[in-house]
Amino acid sequence: MQGLTYDSYGKESYGEVLGNTNKGSSYWVSPEGQKFILTGVADDAGFQPKGDHLPVAPVHVYELPVAPVHEYELPVAPALPYARTGLGY
Repeated sequence: MQGLTYDSYGKESYGEVLGNTNKGSSYWVSPEGQKFILTGVADDAGFQPKGDHLPVAPVHVYELPVAPVHEYELPVAPALPYARTGLGY
């Protein structure tokens, strides 16, 4: 669906309107002359930026350790006889 939208600064733009979804892109040039392009979508899943310069989390392919299961009962201290003594008794 096409429609007119306004950003938080009041700038209007005409484009695809999908509920609470914002799409956009920007770029900048580093002092070395390299151009960085950042695109992103903000929707119900949060802000999702994309760009070749962004770091990517490593993927670990290993099994997580599991706590050992013990098949024995722990010893319990014997109960001592209880006598009500002291002030008030």
